[in-house]
Amino acid sequence: MTASPASTPASTWVPIPPETLKRAARILVIKLDELGDFILVTPFLRGLRAAAPQARIMMAVTAPVLALADGCPDVDALVTPVGDVAGGRFSFRGRTPDELQAFAAAFRAGFDLVVTPRFDVDRNGAATLAAASRAPVRLGYSERVTPWKAEGNRGFDAAYTHPLAAGPVRHEVERNLDLLAALGAADPGGGVVDLHLTAAEREAADGLLGGFSGGRPRRLLAVAPTTVIPRKNYPIDRFAALAGQTIRELGIDGAVLLGTVDGASRAASLSAALPCATLDLTGRTGVREAAAVIAAADALLAVDTGPAHMAAAVGTPVAVLFCQPEGGDPRSPYAPERFRPWGRDVLVLQPPHATAPCTDKCLSSESHCIAAIDPATAAARVAGFLARTLDGRAPRR
Repeated sequence: MTASPASTPASTWVPIPPETLKRAARILVIKLDELGDFILVTPFLRGLRAAAPQARIMMAVTAPVLALADGCPDVDALVTPVGDVAGGRFSFRGRTPDELQAFAAAFRAGFDLVVTPRFDVDRNGAATLAAASRAPVRLGYSERVTPWKAEGNRGFDAAYTHPLAAGPVRHEVERNLDLLAALGAADPGGGVVDLHLTAAEREAADGLLGGFSGGRPRRLLAVAPTTVIPRKNYPIDRFAALAGQTIRELGIDGAVLLGTVDGASRAASLSAALPCATLDLTGRTGVREAAAVIAAADALLAVDTGPAHMAAAVGTPVAVLFCQPEGGDPRSPYAPERFRPWGRDVLVLQPPHATAPCTDKCLSSESHCIAAIDPATAAARVAGFLARTLDGRAPRR
């Protein structure tokens, strides 16, 4: 494929035909983002499925998301682009050969509707794919919704027949539901995020947790201390102090560490410092296995990364550390106003101020503003939060 966003004529906003969803036979959702972003789009997918039960809904995601999205009941086929997507030269890999074949047939026949539920800068070629689809209705957020998107995605509005304007700052779940509202639909689930785990996956998680000497602890804290974006990583010595104080105050008797192999050294340092039994599963689980372990835990302590969103989706209380300073620019891609885990039992921890030379957002290439979070103060907040959320709950044993 060799299409580009500029190959499709731009248009001004006109109302979407009211029968678009009811008449659609083939719908493509383009979500070329990260694990947490998929969790945040699940209310949109549920609403889309409810409004278009007759349609084949297909979804293009990044390769890491392919496994996490498995089991989503609101999508009929999943594919991931392979190659130079932004450059317009790519092919697809399917979740299964049958799904890839079904997607190829739908692409040849033509989609009736394409939606890109991404508000911020498109770096992964979503607009290119939208333009290549040739669908008569292509809905996404305008290139003008943030200054950095206007600069980085100049000309991308041409990929969409209906580029939606910004409006006030909103959480990404609400942004996605605004796209659904533009189509005349709503989420019947009230905007609750979800992640569908199978009984076999939950049983496998119990097996993994049997790796503790003496069996699964009575009170179990899951910990996800590392993300691939350095500025979002809390210094590991401070993380150990925060987690250790929390564990002592709450009487937690076991901690399980989760993450990709890139976080192995940080996890090893943390595991050695914690005042309880530990099980380090870093680099030893897939994304769905990690989600099932989080579902089996009593709480999660994490930096701003995919597992924090998984916890919200499976109903596990989560305390999450953000690098965005309090009072910072709420439009920032690291702002909890936009990207905090979406759920009831969520505690957000932020540095009280930016660290120079940063001002209203952290722009460092390494752990920087987040280091201003005081471990003792944060631990007191986390312990108080978890004491309230766990009060009256039976341990998940």
